[in-house]
Amino acid sequence: MGAFALEHVDLDDPAIAVAVLSGELDLTNVGELVEELEDLTAGRALVLDLNRLLFIDSAALHALFRLARSRAGEGLAVVIEPGAPVAATLAIVDFRQAATVVESRDEAFSAFVRS
Repeated sequence: MGAFALEHVDLDDPAIAVAVLSGELDLTNVGELVEELEDLTAGRALVLDLNRLLFIDSAALHALFRLARSRAGEGLAVVIEPGAPVAATLAIVDFRQAATVVESRDEAFSAFVRS
């Protein structure tokens, strides 16, 4: 059973929510994450930083894909550096096909400006 932490980064931009995930994300806690993200975003674009996430299982990956599909109107950008613990996992499942995947928050913010 894994545990995760969700940190909300407060920005001056009310149109974008930034969340930083750390710990482990799996079947036992992914429902809680989805609820927290829904509460946090409330119709805003979401920048989801996964650089501190240490583990992600298939149930959590499935939830991220559902999240990406459901946020098609509001926007989702996932921040993950190539050396991050779950970067290879996201690459294997080709998460870039579902959401914008970038290496920095600045790139994520730029992606929303271009949209």
